[in-house]
Amino acid sequence: MREFIGLPLIVVAAFLGLFALTYLLDDALWDRPGPAPLPWLAHMLGDTTAIASLLSTVASGMITVTSITFSLLLIAVQQTASTLSTHVYDQFIQRSSNKFSFGFFVGLSVFVLLTLGSASPEHKPIIGALLSLIMTGAALCMVVILIYSTIDQMRPHSVITAIHDHTVKARAADRAMIEGTRRVPRANLSWSNTVRTDAYGVVCGVDVSAIERATAGHDIDVEIIARVGTNVGFRDPLYRLHAAGPLPSDGQTGLADAISACITIEPRRTINSDAGFGIEQLYSIAWTTASTSKQNPQPAILVCHCLRDIIARWSRADPIPERPSARVVYADRAVDDAILAIAAIGVVASESMQNTLAAEVWRTLATLIDDVPAERLPALTDTVRRLLPSLGDHVLTRDLEQELRGCRCALESRGEARAADEIEAATGQLAESIGVLNSRGTRVPPPA
Repeated sequence: MREFIGLPLIVVAAFLGLFALTYLLDDALWDRPGPAPLPWLAHMLGDTTAIASLLSTVASGMITVTSITFSLLLIAVQQTASTLSTHVYDQFIQRSSNKFSFGFFVGLSVFVLLTLGSASPEHKPIIGALLSLIMTGAALCMVVILIYSTIDQMRPHSVITAIHDHTVKARAADRAMIEGTRRVPRANLSWSNTVRTDAYGVVCGVDVSAIERATAGHDIDVEIIARVGTNVGFRDPLYRLHAAGPLPSDGQTGLADAISACITIEPRRTINSDAGFGIEQLYSIAWTTASTSKQNPQPAILVCHCLRDIIARWSRADPIPERPSARVVYADRAVDDAILAIAAIGVVASESMQNTLAAEVWRTLATLIDDVPAERLPALTDTVRRLLPSLGDHVLTRDLEQELRGCRCALESRGEARAADEIEAATGQLAESIGVLNSRGTRVPPPA
């Protein structure tokens, strides 16, 4: 209901209400003695047999157009999903315009059929027939808009941008929850106990306020182990209780049940409240398109642009503070997950020998290293050092060499001399292959 069916049902219900209104209006206007209030309309649509024939044609045409149009659109979505990722389906069904269009066509078909069924010698649905004609014309115009809109939505840039926007919005939804937590437990709590779950699914929400109320009478900290977006199964660790001493067994059971009820576990992830799911979708598209299965680096380059924007935005423009007095401990690793996604794209660029994508990965790292806060720098520096071995599979093109130089300069400016020297050494070693015939596995000569 929340994901797709809700809005179409509302639109169909609106058409049902419109039919009831037109039925009452037709009864009030035409089924009474005296001259007709709108003679021109009564003259044009006053024959019940003609109205029934007209509405029968309109209804069959609408059903045919709807079925053919939706079938073609779903084929287009399927083709894009096979090229980019199955996450395209999520983006398509989450758009309000698509849900409204489906509801409009189904609701209009129902409206026309009900109007056709109400036509009889005792009841002339003149207003209903007029609205059916007007809305059928609007629906035919909407077909053109819907076809263009679907094609536009299936462009890689549109898909990736939509995921980026959903991810940023999901981060805003996560912010209220994360702001009410602390990052590490208190140091004076020596006793701890891990609580495990008996459910299967994905953690989709943590009610911090409810946990605070459940633990109000206890001097404990609740460390959330299964963060939002974590897949959990039977006996997987869910959270950990920290206290100064062991809790009574009976009180511990009731407390664990109360806290577990504050953690929402659903069958699958949703991007509306799980920013990490958006990161996973972006990474999945980059891997699928840039690997040897598709050999298309452009979507992966767009993903690098999005990840660079997300990391910079979450690190510098929108950092989330912690509340020192909070009883809930929640480790925010969204930025780290985005950095890991960039590292994965660097690996797939090596697997498929996409030199333009490799250059974009190093450009992304250089741009971020030059600007992120100091607490984010170690993760980026570690990513740089881990990606250096992948350079052995590439040809040292001019743009790749330029981006490596830029990354080295950015590291030097942030005081990471060791990583900068390692980039310089790796670049020099790869430069020895210029002008020399080498296979992929022996391009970089071994050190003497």
